[in-house]
Amino acid sequence: MHPERAASWYRRMSVVYALGSWTLLGSVFYKFGQKKKPPGDEVEQKDVSTSQIPEPPREFYVETIITYREDFVPFTRRILNYLKSWTGSSGSES
Repeated sequence: MHPERAASWYRRMSVVYALGSWTLLGSVFYKFGQKKKPPGDEVEQKDVSTSQIPEPPREFYVETIITYREDFVPFTRRILNYLKSWTGSSGSES
């Protein structure tokens, strides 16, 4: 590599590293520099014994129905097909 190209590459990588470092530091200062909530906004917790909590219905269940279109292709398959089209390989056949 020529010295001019190496110097320009080094400057570019230094800028990328500095940008990432300042972004990290900024996010840390932002996270820990936020003010705490004022005392009036707190939700009051009540001490409730387990005997006062109502029981859930005995025959309670959740039913999920998934309906697929006739020509539906999952996103994972779409991504895999896209990557295969770029590499030109058939990939692992499963």
